[in-house]
Amino acid sequence: MVKPSSSSNEKEFLSSSENPYRSKTYVVSIIQEITLNQKTYLFGLRYIPDKLILDHDGLADYLRQMLAHKTTKAEKLGHDILEDITNHIIPKWIEVNLVDEENNQGQNIWVTIEDRQPNWENDALLKRLPAIF
Repeated sequence: MVKPSSSSNEKEFLSSSENPYRSKTYVVSIIQEITLNQKTYLFGLRYIPDKLILDHDGLADYLRQMLAHKTTKAEKLGHDILEDITNHIIPKWIEVNLVDEENNQGQNIWVTIEDRQPNWENDALLKRLPAIF
């Protein structure tokens, strides 16, 4: 298991292991509802692994910690989550979805952020993916 040791914050909860199917191209999808202080977020992650795969338990702990300590807009929170996960596992492609359900104005805020390694292309695969939620 690979764990970062650079700082004492939410990122320390992220853990990973070697991708046992590195010669194949496949998509990992994770959906999690997170409720903290009577505030509900719906989180969706999809990624195409390269060398590492994300530990699901560590991700759940990371998300709980991230939401417990961050009081910010969904856009910034989604971007921070994408950056932390990308820096940890360096996937070929990654998509983070974050829905802030019923914010203070009664709005549902839906944020979708995508990133990929330079020169990685497989748009045919990405077009076949259904909506995550």
